[in-house]
Formats: sequence, structure tokens, C-alpha cells
Amino acid sequence: MTESEGPHSGADAEHVGIRIRQLRQSKDLSAKDLASRAGLTASYISRIENAKVSPTVATLGRVVQAMGETFASLFEDAQAEGPVVRAHDRLPLHSHGVDDYRVTPAWASRLVVVESVIEAGQASGPNPHTHPGDEECVLVMDGQLTVWLDGNEHLLGPGDSATYLCRLPHRWRNSGRESSRVLWIITPAIY
Repeated sequence: MTESEGPHSGADAEHVGIRIRQLRQSKDLSAKDLASRAGLTASYISRIENAKVSPTVATLGRVVQAMGETFASLFEDAQAEGPVVRAHDRLPLHSHGVDDYRVTPAWASRLVVVESVIEAGQASGPNPHTHPGDEECVLVMDGQLTVWLDGNEHLLGPGDSATYLCRLPHRWRNSGRESSRVLWIITPAIY
């Protein structure tokens, strides 16, 4: 989820890698098959699964989508099955400089809300991306976020939001000097 897909170690990257391997194996896919579907190399899939690299949000999205999954599958199944998700029960998905917390329950299929804490300087990647879904809204709670929508730059501060179609090329970056906290609201629940 950073601008550069660099080495990353630790339990969080290991968790993502383990979950991707579990999902891939449950679908009886080889690393080569998954890589082909996601437009990556088998060695890169191996590096993700072995926590040797921290992929950008766009790359991670391509991997889970290539398996017919959503980001929710990376948060495992420990979230509430009912309508209430307690803050202390949210399972984080950590990637280099970005902590994502799914706010909506895993069963929700029409809407997903993800809270992200983004360290200063971190970004979705150097290139705009698109993804499945209908609409996306980002609401800045604390700090600031620069969002590029179809090449147009927008600086958002606390309380500001931007709403756009998921198929519109977009990217983001915390261009501030401190962490930002944002909410992503996406329909349908593809993450």
C-alpha cells in the first residue's frame, strides 16, 4: 500500500502472505496460475506469500480479485456476524505504512467501510488504478490526503471528501507531515 513495493517483514506481512497462500490453495491454484491471472510473476506471488515484499493496495487488489475474492477475505472470519462491529474486534490489515480496519461486518455485500491510518508520505502507488465496484468515497477524518482523480489533483483536509466511480483512474498520497485517518466507503463491498 506504499508507493514503492519494498521488502517488509513481521507478523502483519506474514499474516497477509499466509492468508493469500491459504486462499490460493483452497482454490487449487498454483502460484503460476494466480500470477498469470493477476498480471504478476510467480516469484512475486511467492515473495508476497513469504512476507518478503509489501505490495501496494492496487497490486494486493489484483491478487485477491484474481482469486475471485475481496479484501474482506484477508481480514479472516473473526469479525462479528451480526450488525455491530466493536472497535476492539476489528482485525487490522497492516501494510508498509498503512493500517486498514474493516468497519463493516464481513457479511455486508452492498457496502464496505474501511478506516485507514496512513503514515506521512505513504501512497496507493505511483500510478493511477481502477478496480471493480461502482462508487467510492473517501472522507478525511484527521490529517490530509491528496487524491488524483482522472489526473486532477485534489487536496483534502479534515471533513473533506471525494466521491468517484471505481472505474475512474485514481490514486492517493498522504502529503502531510503526520499520519492521516480516513474512511473509505465503497459499493458494492469489494474490499
